[in-house]
Amino acid sequence: MPANVGRTQFVYWGDDSPQELVAGVREKGITLNGELIDVTNDDSSGWRELLNVAGVRSVDIPVSGVLKTSRLTDDWFAGNRIQNLTFEFSDGRTLTGKFGLAEYEETGEHEGEITFEVTFQSTGVVIYTPAA
Repeated sequence: MPANVGRTQFVYWGDDSPQELVAGVREKGITLNGELIDVTNDDSSGWRELLNVAGVRSVDIPVSGVLKTSRLTDDWFAGNRIQNLTFEFSDGRTLTGKFGLAEYEETGEHEGEITFEVTFQSTGVVIYTPAA
């Protein structure tokens, strides 16, 4: 995969069609979690053995940037904290599924912009689509 700039990754949020691009984003990341199942037993000769199947899989997406809309705050207070999310990689790959608005923070300095940080956490199946 060739190198790309981070600004070509996008996060879309909401049950509307089309989904709304999360505005003002400067940084975003993705963490894929897959807890392996420990099947170590007396026959393992003292070595840990892991089953090649994830017991619990999850995806966390932290996002931060400059506040340009109240959409995420509005959704938080309206109780619309679980909605569809699409994470679009720079090469066209996507992750889609239901995500919860787990953490939200706004910060404003006296002579600076208002910034936000949010963490989306997957709930249910997340679908990965490779680049075309």
